Amino acid sequence: MKLSLTSVMLPRWDLETTFAKLAAHGYEGIELRCRYNPEDPNAELSNWGRHLTDVSPDNILDKAAQIRDLSEQTGVRVCALAPNFTCDQTETIDKIFKGALAIDPDNPPLIRIGAQRHDRSRPYLPQFLGARTGFAHLVERARDCGVKIIYEIHVGTIAVSASRAIELLKNLDPNHIGAIFDVPNMIRVGLEDSKMGLELLGPYLAHVHIGNATPVQTQRDATGSMHWQWDFCDLREGMADIPQIIQDLKDVGYQGYISLEEFGPGDDEEKISSEGAYLKTLISGEM
Repeated sequence: MKLSLTSVMLPRWDLETTFAKLAAHGYEGIELRCRYNPEDPNAELSNWGRHLTDVSPDNILDKAAQIRDLSEQTGVRVCALAPNFTCDQTETIDKIFKGALAIDPDNPPLIRIGAQRHDRSRPYLPQFLGARTGFAHLVERARDCGVKIIYEIHVGTIAVSASRAIELLKNLDPNHIGAIFDVPNMIRVGLEDSKMGLELLGPYLAHVHIGNATPVQTQRDATGSMHWQWDFCDLREGMADIPQIIQDLKDVGYQGYISLEEFGPGDDEEKISSEGAYLKTLISGEM
């Protein structure tokens, strides 16, 4: 297994700084954000807002040579792209396919593509089947282009667990579509046994997001019921058993990238240093 990080964590670093810092702290890969910045050039820098890297579907071809050069200089491979688009946005996705091939034509980065949000006001099954049809069509486009898309198991979508994700992807070509086993998202809906989930995904296990969180009380509603939220935290302090998940990944023979996702407060470099070092000890088994 190889250590990666999603650059969605790092809005305050430009491309050169991002690659250099990751290399300095022993990361082997980067999951590179590919999204539109806000129109306001002075908008606040934030995980979900403006980023100094500013890689988007519209400029990824222009920036591909710089990204490729930085990857070669630092040894940090672009293992995946992290857009925030759904499977029906095919025109935008085609731009990202071309960008992935421009970055690495021989082994293009995986491309994260989402499903539409689950609408609780409508029946579930037609939404699920619609998403499956959308991904089936997108797999054909991915095959034609020679790229692979990955579905992120994500809270609020039509497949929030490994068990549902395998039903979404079943019988689609695993050479061109896979799943992201996303711990920080799945913990928010009740993390099923990780060994079981990984085994269920089988050949569709293509990428891993690793992170942790703790439940926090917010306020009571008019009925007196307490409401809760999940806050990101250090890998060693949350509800997910990270050492067990890493061991389960080893047990199922996973050899891909483990991508750190930690959107909590704190100094960026301290966070990637300490959490990266912890993950490396778990991966190597040298505790």
